[in-house]
Amino acid sequence: MENKDWYKITFQIESNLEDLIIWKFNELGISSYSFEYLMNSENKKIVNVWLPTLNWDKNTRNNLELEISKLLKIKDTQNKLFDWTIIHEEDWLTSWKKHWGPELVGNHLVILPSWINLNEKYKERKIIKIDPGAAFGTGGHPSTYLCLEKMEKIIFSGKKVLDIGCGSGILSVTAKTLGAKEIFAIDNDYLAINATKSNYLLNFDNLQDLQIALGSFNEVFQKHPHNSFDFILCNILAEVIKDSIPIMTKCLKNNGKVILSGILNSQKDEIIKILNLNHLKLIGLSSKKDWVCIAAQKASNSTYA
Repeated sequence: MENKDWYKITFQIESNLEDLIIWKFNELGISSYSFEYLMNSENKKIVNVWLPTLNWDKNTRNNLELEISKLLKIKDTQNKLFDWTIIHEEDWLTSWKKHWGPELVGNHLVILPSWINLNEKYKERKIIKIDPGAAFGTGGHPSTYLCLEKMEKIIFSGKKVLDIGCGSGILSVTAKTLGAKEIFAIDNDYLAINATKSNYLLNFDNLQDLQIALGSFNEVFQKHPHNSFDFILCNILAEVIKDSIPIMTKCLKNNGKVILSGILNSQKDEIIKILNLNHLKLIGLSSKKDWVCIAAQKASNSTYA
């Protein structure tokens, strides 16, 4: 039977380094983490990270410690910065649930953990139920929040949507909740594929209108080209976004739109330049902390293919 235990790594940071840590986790493909204030200090936080034991051997764990130590500019290797424990599968949700509650997004959405009852004062909001599972995106990360905030202002009724790097499925579920007719979701991690299916079922009791594929965006669309999407949603690393933009253009209908997140403020100018080179015009830009979300539209007379 497959081992589903988890390593939980805990370490302390200065509060102003939270964004830097989030950026590093994004770069390393780590999405199961939380931050909590120390009881006696608002200037320091505890970082909790959950990693599946199956994918993190001793060398990989040592390399992670080195990466974080370098980021935090800690040179004293004798200083025990990291605390490692093993969380068994049956304890996983108990461990994770302590660090997650409802997340209000914009004016109309609430991201609701599946085990929590919604407060009556939020009953008028559209509810997006999420069971974190392996915790691929819960709405708390600034990049996910920005994407959801942008989505709630869009009319998705009857539209065909592509979700690149679907993770927990939070963007796919939101698009469907907002009226999307058909959704195609892609991720290169089988855990994300399973999480997306589970959360879609949690919200809609069926997988109707959802197609899902395992693999990278470029690989999937080389094998199964599409050119009829009204919207593309993409909340992943900026480096991956840059390489994917030319194919995104080919996948969009004329006048189709992309919503891109997972981009640091320092990376936005390069992303916008690549969008312009690929016939995608900037139509919106929002920011939260050091993160930005970019919306762009394909020209109505574009013959790019």
